[in-house]
Amino acid sequence: MYQIDQNIMCNRNLTPEAKAIYAYLCSFADINGSCYLEVDMMRKDMCMSKDRFYKHMRILIDDRIVRREQE
Repeated sequence: MYQIDQNIMCNRNLTPEAKAIYAYLCSFADINGSCYLEVDMMRKDMCMSKDRFYKHMRILIDDRIVRREQE
């Protein structure tokens, strides 16, 4: 498990949903902070609609907290 950054969790500009997605990603990340998850699986596990998930994931991407790469 990749360590969750306390500064990110205390960032008041992030929504609770964005923090939840970040924590979820960290729980699956390897020692380098990389994880390879399917969005549908993440959404189902977090009980989020597609629109809700992408709205809050966009916050993490825009703030450069998360980087998304497609393979």
